[in-house]
Amino acid sequence: MHCLQCGGPFEYAGANKEHARCTKCLALHAVVRPGHVQLVDVRTPTGQVDPQFTAMVAQNLGFAPRQAQQHVLGLGGVNVIVPTARIERDIRNKISGFIWGWIITGIVVFILAICGIVFFFWIRGQIKDTTASGMPAAGTGAPEVVSWDGKSPYSCGASQVVTIKGTTATLTSGTAISALGACQLTLDGVNITAPDGIEAMGSAKVTVKGGSIKSTGTAISAMGNAQVDVQGAKITGKTSALGAGAKITGAK
Repeated sequence: MHCLQCGGPFEYAGANKEHARCTKCLALHAVVRPGHVQLVDVRTPTGQVDPQFTAMVAQNLGFAPRQAQQHVLGLGGVNVIVPTARIERDIRNKISGFIWGWIITGIVVFILAICGIVFFFWIRGQIKDTTASGMPAAGTGAPEVVSWDGKSPYSCGASQVVTIKGTTATLTSGTAISALGACQLTLDGVNITAPDGIEAMGSAKVTVKGGSIKSTGTAISAMGNAQVDVQGAKITGKTSALGAGAKITGAK
């Protein structure tokens, strides 16, 4: 399998390698079934594409921090991905002609393949249990009841323990609620109308007591080890659980 965005190779995370990340452009993918991946559109609660937010989501899924390293070099009509600007400059200065271009392309591809194998075994040895060391312990924050105006997206993270009560929210774009890290969020009597309702990642736990979620897209999404428990709320829209520990219960 290769990246759906740039064609680069993958690195994997998760107990069953259910998460994939391109080692070149760092695009995140979900392994929906063996041999098939789906590009994950990661956006901030306000709907923006933010590399720092994407990096935080990738770390929550179990990936080690790294920088994007994609450089494309044209040789004889062929686009070759080269890891450094220095290699690109040297090749352009020293190589001329179609035949030599193909020879250098073969050498670069061979070097990248060796580096990829070495990196794979290195990252495999570096990955640890994210629950034990990569995530804050669930429920260690001080419980608090917060107010939400229901006009803009709401998000919680780290080890927060948060309750929102009796709010009616109407949003015309983006995801209404984002629970990240090890946040424990309770929605008590909250009514949400938005393109996407709840998005839970990492080891977050969301409890929906009463109220309703009405969505034209995905009403509830759980990724990684996140869990969403619906208790008597009316759910309108799709639900999606991606990851070995992801779970959605009680949604009807």
